[in-house]
Amino acid sequence: MIPQVQLLDEMDESMWQGLWMNLTGVTEAELDWRPHPAANSIRWIVGHLAWFQEWAQDALGGEGRYLTDSGRHAYVEEPFPDVRTRFEATRRRYRARIATLTEVDLDRRLSYLKRDELSVRDLLKKHALHLAGHRYQIRYIRGTYSRAHGTRKADFDPS
Repeated sequence: MIPQVQLLDEMDESMWQGLWMNLTGVTEAELDWRPHPAANSIRWIVGHLAWFQEWAQDALGGEGRYLTDSGRHAYVEEPFPDVRTRFEATRRRYRARIATLTEVDLDRRLSYLKRDELSVRDLLKKHALHLAGHRYQIRYIRGTYSRAHGTRKADFDPS
């Protein structure tokens, strides 16, 4: 793996591991709870992350969701364990695909949701930052839920 990609992959992997640590013991009630009626639930966020993982993986290969999806989506109708399985499988494919990228590949231009253009390099950055942003959003929701419902925040967020 080339150094730029390896660094982004390491950042992404750190967020990935942290995401699942922050989802330790999540309940069905927490998955659907919203700190505000207009806010997204944890279920929606994880479903969205799974969708984005698929979209990004497909974008690198110029196939699948990259060719069909023009807006943000989330898998919320599927059972949470199925979304996690889907997310994990696509993540493995994504990581295998980025391991084969070359310096030339990093400058290749892609359409970003049929609205903008970006380089493969910028997509990898966006992917890592997107995961990080939503991970911290989940920490916020679970922390707020914990204060509102008397659960132990340290069980899923030891920091």
